[in-house]
Amino acid sequence: MKQIIILFGLIFLVGCNSNEKNPVIRKKLDAYFENSSNVNLDKEIRLKYIDSAKNIIQEASENDSIKIKNYFKLANRYFILLEYDKYKETTTKILNISESINDSLNIAKAEYYLGDYYFSLSKNDSAYYYYLEAEKKYETIQDKENLANTILHKAYVLLYEKDFVGSESETIKVLNIAKEINDNILIYNCYVNLGSSLSGLGNYEKALEYHQKSLLQIKKIEDENYKPLFQAQTLNNIGFVYLSINKFNEASQIFEEGLKINNLKEIQPVLYTSLLDNFAYSRFKINKNEGLKDFQTALAVRDEIDDVYGKINSRIHLTEYYLSQNDTLKAIQLNSEANKLAKESHYNKEVLITLDFYTKLIPEEGLSYARDYIKLNDSLQKQERATRNKLARIEFETDEIISEKETLSNQRKIILIMSLLIISFGFLLYIILYQRSKHKELVFNQQQQESNEEIYRLMLNNQEDIDEVRSNVKRNIALELHDNILNRLASTRLNLFAISRRQDEETIKKALEHIDSIRVIEQEIRAFSHELHRESEINKSNFKNILEELLKNQKETYSAECNCDIFFDEAMNNMSPEIKMNVYRIIQEAFNNINKYANATKIGLALDVDDGFLYLEINDNGTGFNVKKVKNGIGLKNMKSRAEAMKGEIFIASEKGKGTNIKLKIPL
Repeated sequence: MKQIIILFGLIFLVGCNSNEKNPVIRKKLDAYFENSSNVNLDKEIRLKYIDSAKNIIQEASENDSIKIKNYFKLANRYFILLEYDKYKETTTKILNISESINDSLNIAKAEYYLGDYYFSLSKNDSAYYYYLEAEKKYETIQDKENLANTILHKAYVLLYEKDFVGSESETIKVLNIAKEINDNILIYNCYVNLGSSLSGLGNYEKALEYHQKSLLQIKKIEDENYKPLFQAQTLNNIGFVYLSINKFNEASQIFEEGLKINNLKEIQPVLYTSLLDNFAYSRFKINKNEGLKDFQTALAVRDEIDDVYGKINSRIHLTEYYLSQNDTLKAIQLNSEANKLAKESHYNKEVLITLDFYTKLIPEEGLSYARDYIKLNDSLQKQERATRNKLARIEFETDEIISEKETLSNQRKIILIMSLLIISFGFLLYIILYQRSKHKELVFNQQQQESNEEIYRLMLNNQEDIDEVRSNVKRNIALELHDNILNRLASTRLNLFAISRRQDEETIKKALEHIDSIRVIEQEIRAFSHELHRESEINKSNFKNILEELLKNQKETYSAECNCDIFFDEAMNNMSPEIKMNVYRIIQEAFNNINKYANATKIGLALDVDDGFLYLEINDNGTGFNVKKVKNGIGLKNMKSRAEAMKGEIFIASEKGKGTNIKLKIPL
């Protein structure tokens, strides 16, 4: 019975059309869904279609919203076919995807579906929790239709926990919303649940009134596919009320009318077997010899589809039937099976019924079973009260949690704002400190550059002193070689010449050879002396050496062809260290720029002194640049500042694709 109620609340909750980009895949998926809903096909075939649809959904690359819609359709079909584990698996996937994209609507729907799952397993506290969670979200997003359906399912939970007043109260809330939004199916479901709640309260006359209203309401429902199911459900409810007030003829007629609905067994076997079993029971109550065949048929189908609640009820009814026929053994067997199933499935009401039958089937143990009956009955009453209190506590605690969440949300907002302010302040402080650091670094680099220039000046001056000392040393060496060693060699030569006057031919020959060797040594030392003296004169200044080293390094390090025309003379050697240093730095900076940016294959350099001016020209055939755009570059600024420091003029000409030409003119 519970599965039937959930089914009618579920099948109309979500109806979506897939929007996959691939039309072939969309058509195939639609075909699988359509075939899986075909009640004329066997369950196994319908499940294969559903599984095929599932594979397509999992492999498809559509966005999350489309995938969620298709998963909902998949879950609905699993539920209709009583595949509860697959139903939960699919619903959990929906919930995970929805939470990952913060989709409140589909989170609420997934929680609603999980409520149905737990309700179908009689885990009513878990079901109530998920329904309550969904209700709060629907209320927040003002989705009245789904809000009403969720509250109605809360009413179902209260109904099965025998809180009939609470169920009636919640259902009336839903009925008001249903009439407001003009939802005929929802109005029908409200009438059904009000009838059930009133039956639980013992108000059977009012219960029949609402069940009759639900029967009339079916005519207003536009969807023809589900009208037979609604009609069968309503007739079953009306017949059950007649059974409760012992109007067995009226009940029998109502159940028989329900069984006449076409394909009901294939469409909804649970509902079909409920009608059939109730019909058999009403016939049995009219005539103790009727109903056996229908009892057995209902039991066989319920065993086949594993409808646990139905299996228990069929066995209880058959127990009563065989007890009336005095077939005690058969009655005991069926009652034992019903008792075992009821205990395993925690259907305690049915356990009580089986215990009552034991007192009749086994009178000698009747006292023991009566005690068990009383004990279980008291326990059930306590459990029902505890469950109702638990449901009330769940609702209360959920409201408290929501209140706490709102408080935490406000606190998080304050923390977030404060964090942003602190981060902003920290970032601003970082920028200030960074700028200061960069300024200090710039000042340090300038100071370092000045220090390097000072060091270079000192190096030039020291180098001149070193060269002077070196020249003096070489001059002394030359004098020493000329005045001392050469004189001694000359004396030795004369002595040997005297020896050569001997008459011995061999002695004379050897002496002459020594004399020739000493003369050669004398010539070599004299040449070396003159060479040392000439080099000392050339190295009076090191500017030439430094410049030649720079040009040599340029040619060896870079592939560009370097043609240099440098005319070193006395005037160039006598330039001040400052001019030498600045000219050297300008040449160095020009080469550096050519190597880094110009991509030149030829470089020309000309350096000369004429009429009291030093002229320097450097050119290349590189890519060139726009002088106006890069005139503020550090390298060009340094060149200009050095030229100005020497009271000279510098001209820089360049064009894109035409290379660069630098001319420097400095007064000496």
